[in-house]
Amino acid sequence: MSDFAVLDTDSGNAVVAALDHGIGMGAVDGFEDPEPVLTSVLDAEPDGVLVGPHFARHYADRFASSSTDLLVTADFVSFSTHPGESVGPGVQTQPFGTDLLRELDPVGVKSVLAFGRDDPETFRRNVEYIGELERELRGTGIPLIVETVMWGDAIPSRFETEAEYVADSARIGWELGADILKVPYTGSVESFEPVASNAPVPTMVLGGPASGSTRAILDDVAGAVAGGARGLIVGRSIWQTEDPTAVVEAMNGIVHEGKSVDAVWDQN
Repeated sequence: MSDFAVLDTDSGNAVVAALDHGIGMGAVDGFEDPEPVLTSVLDAEPDGVLVGPHFARHYADRFASSSTDLLVTADFVSFSTHPGESVGPGVQTQPFGTDLLRELDPVGVKSVLAFGRDDPETFRRNVEYIGELERELRGTGIPLIVETVMWGDAIPSRFETEAEYVADSARIGWELGADILKVPYTGSVESFEPVASNAPVPTMVLGGPASGSTRAILDDVAGAVAGGARGLIVGRSIWQTEDPTAVVEAMNGIVHEGKSVDAVWDQN
């Protein structure tokens, strides 16, 4: 059993579908109409769904009638000031008050800690906000989930899953107050094991851009869990597929039942 509701499952792990991308990315391909995407995900009964606070408010009745836990995103992160584009410079800010986040009674609040930015002032504000959010959530029973990523131009994209970078950023995220870490998978069980075992708090893996291969993301999920991850918080690799319900069900089989990828996914 876990101190955190989202991980209070028979396996001690969790499958969380991330549906918070519209905050900073707009009407993303495959997520133009939010309601059918939400329905397809909830039909598979994941342990949690991560959404923006106003998404949560709008679909409050749907969440209230579902057994799936609600998690909310605390910040606005965009790769551009152009809507729906990734042309830079990136923007991160905090438009949602902590009172609003807490009113939604989530089982987790997630914020991004992005490394590699050229502007140290932007990074400083990011670090300060993580600290502020930790103070305001402390004692509420709502865990702070810190997503540690290498999104800045100062770090080449090939290093985003480099084990040393992932381990260092996860350690910093925990030192800033993370109760749960959301990190990239490093590509192999052997390289991920030290990341998970050295983290004093539960570690979950993120998905990133959809690769176009469901088999590939399921292989990553299986490797991450074998390496000590407590589950996943994944978005586009779920809802940018032809059958999001089937993908979540497959992830449930791997994360909770220890099934092989072959056992849960026989589609080509």
